[in-house]
Order: sequence, then structure tokens, then C-alpha cells
Amino acid sequence: MSSGRADVGRALDLLRRHSIERDRVDWAVLSAEAHAIEDADDAIRHVIATLGNPHTHLITAERAAAPPRSGPPTGQLVGTTACLRLPQTHARHGHAYVRAGLKVLRGLIGERPAGWVVDLRGNRGGDMHPMLTVVAPLLGEGEHGRFVGHEGESTGWGVRRRHVYNGTRKTFRLHRVPRPQHGPVALLTDGTTASSGEAVLVSFLGAPRARSFGAPTAGFATANQTFALPGGARLAITTAVMADRTGRTYGNAPIAPHVPADDALTKAIEWIENQD
Repeated sequence: MSSGRADVGRALDLLRRHSIERDRVDWAVLSAEAHAIEDADDAIRHVIATLGNPHTHLITAERAAAPPRSGPPTGQLVGTTACLRLPQTHARHGHAYVRAGLKVLRGLIGERPAGWVVDLRGNRGGDMHPMLTVVAPLLGEGEHGRFVGHEGESTGWGVRRRHVYNGTRKTFRLHRVPRPQHGPVALLTDGTTASSGEAVLVSFLGAPRARSFGAPTAGFATANQTFALPGGARLAITTAVMADRTGRTYGNAPIAPHVPADDALTKAIEWIENQD
């Protein structure tokens, strides 16, 4: 069997077992359709399109071998408001991202800000754990979200003893995370805030002193698991939807901000300045 045909067979098996949409299709029919398509990548994409989940996707071998690198978190003080920008990041760059982000955060904490802006605009996702670790002091202790699966099973994520956890996994344990901060937090979003960027937003939703500003998100508030295919490509399969701390579930629909605004940063700072 060629590596391409092996990829198609493996992808069909993985999607049939793990996709949150797996009950929506006739797998015998879909398998026959996929195997009738000559190009393996096109065959896999046909299966994904039939399932209908826009977050499930094929990662080519070339892209899997060299994931894109984005910049580190950055920050500045605007008046008495600390502004922290969280870009996207791949898991491969997680430790460098956390080191840079926590350094920026400590500097801003030292300025004793009245409140915080977390800028998620342009954050297309990647690995949520480095992002959440950087903002863990702003989230505080406790469970801040859950992944809800096909059968209603769920796994919680949040902050415990200053470190981010996801189910039984505790992340970035060797990094020193500052103590919880207690000021109001404004989240800035736009149409490119997606996936793990949306997970950061969801982690704050329902908190008493958190509010979002800007434009609706991209609408990928779902969890993906990534699986290797024989030919070197990888398959990211949507296995669950996100839920916030109140139990409200999200999914493949944009998350609207509390305050729609073109001048999101200005509106966010005004809101923070009016908090007690």
C-alpha cells in the first residue's frame, strides 16, 4: 500500500473514532468516496468537508515539520492600565513563549496597574497552555473552562497553585508564576481571534470583573487533537466544544464581545478607569 493510501485509511479510522461529528455520516459510503479520489490529500479533505467541521483540518508533512513561529507576548503601561498582547504560539515554542510572557507580566505587575487589557486580536491559536500560563495571575485560582465531548463527557482546565492544569495534566511546572492579581480585566478580540485564542477568552468569560471589547471572534471555540499519519502529515480532529466557568458552551460560531467597538482599546481603558 502506498503512503498516500495508508494516510487515507488511517485518516478515515481516526475521524470515525474521534470526530465530534462522527454520527452525521454514512461511513461506508464516505469511505468508498474517499478511496475513489486519486490524490490522498484531496480524499482526506473530502472526508473532512463532508463531516462539516471547519476546525478539523489536514496539516501537510511540510507544515508539520516546520510549524510557523510567532512573536512573544509584549506589554506596555497606558496611563494606569497594563496592556498585555498575547500572540498565537505553537506548542514547540511554548517554553520560550512562557519565559518571555512572564517577564513582561512581572514588569507590568511592578507598575501596580489599576487594571489589565489582554489583547487577543490576531491570535489565531496554537497551544492554549503557554497563553494561559502567562495570564494565570489574572485568572486566579480555580476552574475556568471545560472541554465537552461527543457523549457529554468533559475535562476541566484552570489554575491550581499558580499553574495551569488541563484535566490531570499540570503544565509548565518549572516556571515561576506570579501571585494572583485582582484588578479588572478587559479582553480585546477580532475576527482573527481563533481556537486557543478563543480558549483564553472563554477562560475569562463569566468572571465578575472581566469584559470583552472589539469584534466577534473567528468561531473555532472547539478542542482539536492532533494525530500523525503514515506519510508524515498530521490530522487535527475536533473532539470537543469549549464551555466557560458558568457552563455555557461555545463551538464553531463567533463569540460576540460584550462591547462591540472599532476603538476597542480606548473603550476597554475607559471601562477599567471607571471600575472601583
